[in-house]
Amino acid sequence: HNSDKRGIFVTDFSQEKIYKIGKETDVISFLRDEILKSGISEDVVGIYFDGFQRDGCFDETITQVPFDFHGGYVGYLGYEVWHDTLSSSSDHKERDLESYSDPYVPTAAFIFTDRSLVYDHWRDEWYLIGVTEISDTASHTKENTVRWMRDTLVKLQSMSSTREKDIAKEKTGKDTEPLSFDWKRSKNEYSVDISMCHEKIRQGESYELCLTNQLKTKVSFPSDSKRCLSSSPFGLYKILRENNPAPFSSFMNFNSPTFGHRHDDVFQKSSVSICCSSPERFLSIKREESTSNSINPQISKGHGWEFRPPFVSKQREGRVQYVVESKPIKGTKPRYISTGHFNDEMADAKDREVANDLQQSTKNRAENLMIVDLLRNDLSKVCEVGSVHVPKLMAIESFATVHQMVSTIRGNVDHSYSAIDVIAACFPGGSMTGAPKVRSVDILDELELGQSRGPYSGCLGYISLNGAMDMNIVIRTAVVTPSEPVSDSILSWNVSIGAGGAITALSESDDEFDEMLLKARAVRKSVESWKNQNI
Repeated sequence: HNSDKRGIFVTDFSQEKIYKIGKETDVISFLRDEILKSGISEDVVGIYFDGFQRDGCFDETITQVPFDFHGGYVGYLGYEVWHDTLSSSSDHKERDLESYSDPYVPTAAFIFTDRSLVYDHWRDEWYLIGVTEISDTASHTKENTVRWMRDTLVKLQSMSSTREKDIAKEKTGKDTEPLSFDWKRSKNEYSVDISMCHEKIRQGESYELCLTNQLKTKVSFPSDSKRCLSSSPFGLYKILRENNPAPFSSFMNFNSPTFGHRHDDVFQKSSVSICCSSPERFLSIKREESTSNSINPQISKGHGWEFRPPFVSKQREGRVQYVVESKPIKGTKPRYISTGHFNDEMADAKDREVANDLQQSTKNRAENLMIVDLLRNDLSKVCEVGSVHVPKLMAIESFATVHQMVSTIRGNVDHSYSAIDVIAACFPGGSMTGAPKVRSVDILDELELGQSRGPYSGCLGYISLNGAMDMNIVIRTAVVTPSEPVSDSILSWNVSIGAGGAITALSESDDEFDEMLLKARAVRKSVESWKNQNI
C-alpha cells in the first residue's frame, strides 16, 4: 500500500491490479480498517516436515515462536503523516506537491506479508511464517501455505553456504574520488532558523523545537554493474550496517509494479529504498506474557533489547494484555576512538568521561525530560489509568559511534485500543518534533519551508496480526531513489540523508550544527564507501 497526498494506491498481486482509494481516506484510517478486517489472530500452528517422506505428509501442533511477528503489515510512515494525526493550522495551506515532496517517495508504504522468512538472531534460526485464511473462498488455504513452506524449505536447504567478501573493503587500490554533498539549507540559513527557534521559545510558543536539515548527493556506477547487488541500495545498507550497527536497523525497498512487462533492471524507476541504522525505538507493543522470556542480561543490558513490564494489568479479565514501550533519544556525544596515542585502558577511561559528560549535561537532560513528559501524555490517551511509568530516565546507551541519552516509557494498552490507535496518539515521535507537539510541528513546518522530510523523522517496522507492533524512529538513514542517467552506460542514484537536533533556550548555533554533522557522519561515510568501492 502506497500513500501520498494524491491518494492511497493498493496493489493486489493475486489479481495483478492496482486500484486507488480516494483522497478523503487517510493512511491511518486505512490501516485501521484493514487490520480490523483481518482480525487479531493469536494461535500459531507449527508445521514439521519429515525430510524422508515423499507423500507430502507433515505434522502440525499449536506452538509458540520466540518473537512477536506473526505476519501482517511491514513498512513505514513518513513524517508528513502528521497531517493525519495532528490538528494543525498548516493543513489548510495550499502547496505545489511537486515542489515540496519527491514524487517517487510515497508518504507511507506498507506490504501485507502473508508469507515471510524470519531470522532469529538470538538463536541463529530461520522460520517460515505463512498466513492462512479461514474461509471457503480463501486463496491462501492451509494446503497452499504448506506447499509454499515445503518448496521454500527445499530451496533453502539446497543453497550453498557462501561468505561474501566485505564490500566495505572491496577496493581495487585506485585513488578514490571525492563525493560532494549539498545541504537543503546552508549553514547560514540553518543558523537563522536556530535564531528563529530561540525567538519562538522566548515568546513562549515552544519549549523545544527539533529542527532538521537534509544532505543530498548523487551516486553513479558503470551500467555493467547494474545486476550487482553491491551497486544497488542494498549494497549501501550492508556497508552502513557494518559501519554503524544499531538495534533498530532495517532495509526496505518498494517498487511500483508494472504488470505484464519484464524489467531487466534490479530496481525500477519508481522504486524507493530506505537504508536505516536507527538506534531509537519509537513504539513497541508486546503481549505481557511474552515479555517475561529470559534474555541474557549481559547481552541486553542498556542497549534497548530488554522489555520487562513491572506489573500485571488489573483489567485483564481473561484477555491478553498488551504493553507499549517507547525509548526516546535526546542527547548525543561522539565516542572516544583511540588513535594509538593511548592504550586500551586509557582510551576506555576517556570514553567513559565522554559518557559521563553527556549524563551530566544540563541542556541534554532538559531536552530529554521534556520529551519524556510529552510521551507520557501521548501514551496516557491509549493506556490504562495509572499504568504509564518511566522505568529508565536519562540512561546512557552506547553504540558503535556515539553515546546516547535514552529514557524508557511504558504503559498497559487499554483494551479498547489497537496498535494503530497507539500510533495515532503518538505520531510523529516527540523526539523529532519538540514540545508542545502541535504548536512545535507548526513552527517547524514554517522554518523548514513546508518541505517534506520524507521517511526521515517518521517510523518503520511491523504491525503483526497478533496485535503486536514494533516501530523505530527513522534516523541515521539514507533514502535512495533512481536518478535519470546521464548516459546508457551509467547507473545513478539520488541519496538523501536527514539530520537535525533539538533547539532549546540553551542551544548555541555552532554546537547545534556540529551535532547535526555528527548524526549524519556515519551514514555519509557509508555513502562515500559505497560510491568508491568499485573505483
